[in-house]
Amino acid sequence: MKTKKKPNDLAKRIKKLRLLHGFKQERMAQEIGLSQTAYSKIETGDTSLSVGRAAMIAKVFGMSLTALLEWEENILK
Repeated sequence: MKTKKKPNDLAKRIKKLRLLHGFKQERMAQEIGLSQTAYSKIETGDTSLSVGRAAMIAKVFGMSLTALLEWEENILK
């Protein structure tokens, strides 16, 4: 029986940014060339995220990959 992985910090960060921007998973998936199911697995930590795909996600949010990797919610406060 396969156990679900807990979302890692990057997965949580991506989900939080998506919600802050008001985007649905379907939109994010389309923007980075994935199915909604595949994108969902990024947010839940069920799949690894390549550097290239992370950079694409950062671009959707209008930030650099470095900013995405270092982003914390308190920066926006």
